[in-house]
Amino acid sequence: MPIEIRRLLFSNEEMCAVLSTFINSTRTHVEPGQVISVQIAQKDPILLRCTLATKGGRQAGEELEGVFVCAAILSWCMKNSIPLARKARKQVRVTQDGRIALDSTL
Repeated sequence: MPIEIRRLLFSNEEMCAVLSTFINSTRTHVEPGQVISVQIAQKDPILLRCTLATKGGRQAGEELEGVFVCAAILSWCMKNSIPLARKARKQVRVTQDGRIALDSTL
C-alpha cells in the first residue's frame, strides 16, 4: 500500500514567528513575549533552546521539547489554513541542513 509523506520546512525566522504566536496565544509554561532566536540543542529527541524578549522587557532562555514545538506548528497550521490530515502521524524533526520540519505520514 502506498504511503503519503508530507514535509513542512521552517527557517529559523519562521520558527521564531511560529513559537512566538503560540506562546502569546495559549497558556503555556513559557512567559509571554517574542522569540528572538532558536538553536537546536538536541536532534533526537528534538530540543530547542530559545531566547525570548519578554513583555516585561527582559531576555529569558527557554528549552522547548518536541511535543511543545509540534503543538506550536499544528496551531500555526490551523490559524493559517494549512491542511493536515487528521489521521496522519506527525513528527517534528531536524533536517540535515539544520532546519526544523514537520513530517506527516499517512
